Amino acid sequence: MSKSPHLLSNEQLIEVFNLTPTATAIHVGETAVIQNANNAMLEIWGKDKSVIGKSLEEALPELKGQPFVEMFRRVWNEGLIISGKDTAADLEIAGKVQTFYFDFEYRAIKNDAGETICILHTAVDVTERFLKQEAIEMAQEKALALQREQALNEELAATNEELVATNEELQETQEALSVLNSELEDRVETRVKELMESEERFKNMAEATDIFIAVGDEQGNGTYFNSTWTELTARSMQDLLAFGWADLLHPDDRQNYINIYLSALESQKEFTGEFRILAKDGNYHWLLAKGSPRFRADGAFLGYISSCIDITDRKLYELERQNLNSLIEASAEFIGLSDLKGNIEYLNPSAMSKLGWATYNNRTMMDCVYPEDRTQAENIFEELISKGNVSYEIRFWNEQTEIPFWIDWNGFFIKDALSNEVIALATVSSDITERKLYQEELQAINEDLALSNEELATTNEELAQTHDDLIQYINKLSESDEKLRQAIDTGKMGTWSINPVTIEITASPFVKETLGIAIDEPATMEKVMEAVNPKYRGMLTEALTNALENYTPSENEYLINNLITGEEKWVRATGRVFLDKEGNPLEYSGLFMDITERKLDELRKNDFIGMVSHELKTPLTAINGFVQVLQRKAKLADDAYAANALDKAANQVRKMTTMINGFLNVSRLESGKILIEKSTFKLDELLKEAIDETYISQSTHLVNLANNCDVEVFADRDKIGNVISNLISNAHKYSANGSRIDVSCAIKNGEVIVAIKDEGIGINTDDANKLFERYYRVKGNHTISGFGIGLYLSAEIIYRHNGKIWVESELDKGSTFYFTIPIN
Repeated sequence: MSKSPHLLSNEQLIEVFNLTPTATAIHVGETAVIQNANNAMLEIWGKDKSVIGKSLEEALPELKGQPFVEMFRRVWNEGLIISGKDTAADLEIAGKVQTFYFDFEYRAIKNDAGETICILHTAVDVTERFLKQEAIEMAQEKALALQREQALNEELAATNEELVATNEELQETQEALSVLNSELEDRVETRVKELMESEERFKNMAEATDIFIAVGDEQGNGTYFNSTWTELTARSMQDLLAFGWADLLHPDDRQNYINIYLSALESQKEFTGEFRILAKDGNYHWLLAKGSPRFRADGAFLGYISSCIDITDRKLYELERQNLNSLIEASAEFIGLSDLKGNIEYLNPSAMSKLGWATYNNRTMMDCVYPEDRTQAENIFEELISKGNVSYEIRFWNEQTEIPFWIDWNGFFIKDALSNEVIALATVSSDITERKLYQEELQAINEDLALSNEELATTNEELAQTHDDLIQYINKLSESDEKLRQAIDTGKMGTWSINPVTIEITASPFVKETLGIAIDEPATMEKVMEAVNPKYRGMLTEALTNALENYTPSENEYLINNLITGEEKWVRATGRVFLDKEGNPLEYSGLFMDITERKLDELRKNDFIGMVSHELKTPLTAINGFVQVLQRKAKLADDAYAANALDKAANQVRKMTTMINGFLNVSRLESGKILIEKSTFKLDELLKEAIDETYISQSTHLVNLANNCDVEVFADRDKIGNVISNLISNAHKYSANGSRIDVSCAIKNGEVIVAIKDEGIGINTDDANKLFERYYRVKGNHTISGFGIGLYLSAEIIYRHNGKIWVESELDKGSTFYFTIPIN
């Protein structure tokens, strides 16, 4: 069954209409011309689809002389509803006219003007029910006959006593009494014969029906079970009479039904109940029971006659319908209905949750729309009314949080199956917020890159052109990375799993083919490790052990050599341990992907970035030298305008130098060529140098160095200096001129903790968690130009010193960046 409900087409609706179990037909006109009839109605009539378009008398000639055609005429002319129960109708089935019994309804369907447009004809064949009820009534009649017989016997006994007491009178009237006695004997014989015949008829009917019929005495003990009971339970009459049916009741129903039965027995009243009973096929059947009390003529209680019908199919249908409703209610899609004015008639729980509503009563579709988008939404709604369907991306909102969310609004008509008139508007829409945010992020990145281009263009045309080319290549490489990621996600992957107890490996054909293991050969741990490049076996073994012992997710990239071809490939394996309810491991499984192309692209990209950045340094150094010479000349010539312009050019050259150095460091870092050259130095001296360098280029802030940084550390002085300079420079960029920047230190557990605190714009939690990722940039009104590599490089340098780096911040309250490195 689909997890996304959709509106059926007219052909599908007619097909569903034809398959509905309730016999249904649609008629028009006084002669009840048949407009449509489903399969159930055609089966009742004993006809096929050729009757469509004919009047009722023409289609069913045997109805002539019966009241039904006249009923249709009244319903059409007077707009009535005529119904009946247990109504007899003579129908010709297979060439033979037979009498059937129906519960039926003829209902006039009217338009808005009150005119009858068609007659909805529904019918249920209750012949079997009617005959069963007739059998039950005959059984009750038999019981009454038995009661009358007992009363007659009592009357005879009293008469005999009177005869003995008046023996003399009887002798005198012996002849008359003889005649009377003969008549009485004839009457008794006739009555007994009638009772025997009645009992025989009852048994014949009870044995011929598929209704479960049983008779019990006044003590609740069974006296009779028909063959339907014995066939269902596979138990004999004797077993059932000895209460041998109670243990077959479902444990959840047994005590409740027995209590109903015993309570009715005590009160001598009619009872009904539903229960499940175990059949001979091993399945439970649902039965609906009804028990009627029996009484003698003098009112004495004789017990019960009970009848049960099998309602298993009905119960299963109810369960399927409940499951379907649950599926619709559980859908994550935004599903709703409204009238043609936009008044909401239904919203599923997912829609209610997204909107933050407690009820949709007295709500309109415009209430769902984010206030800023309602003018657009009104135009869309008019288009929907005009065309019958629309599809637009628009913002709805949560009234509780006042946060908007994007949906792909798909609206369409729902039409009446008979008149084809539009009766409602429906929407089945998906939440596309994440996709829209991703698009906005891409747009912001493009805007940032454009801003960077403008800043760099102030240097010179050659440098600007080179910068533009570099950005273009970076964008192409990023796009290549994204396409490669999508290709990996959609192909070149397989699955694997490991039994945590036996360490038995199950691998898909793709995994085996990549490793060089035959498809029909088991993928043992020894085989897998044999295919892994020796440099990565220790890392992979440690990762697998950690995952199996600590149940932590794993993600590893490593080299393998195909055991058959010897071909070298890069692969990526991700996995996690799945636990049962008690927390015990069930399976360690995940994905296995061939990332050789991506790895090669990354290496080529890093080589390219390194090459381009290195080539840019030579002309940039020359430009810097020319600018410095021109600055000195401007000062000697006391040319304030030229000096100011050259200062700006020098500032742009410094920015470009920083950016190129960053790209070079990223390239070296990812190529494994960046070296950590450690030496012993005083941290406070390095901090002072970094602060002084900042004052040379930016003297707009008050930078305060605490006196607790007098400590010697063993680290790479230049690279730690780059980290400090980057953090202080960021504090300048993202805080107001004249604000304070505090630099402090602390020593704890053999590590020195450096903190750089500003009074700037702050960072939200989501951005703080991603701040040290490569090329990540915070989006907002205060975004400063850059490429998002400074903090990434800083973090990698700290990690290579076995240290940590993090940030603590609140929006509009400033930020504090921390890093730690071991003292020794």
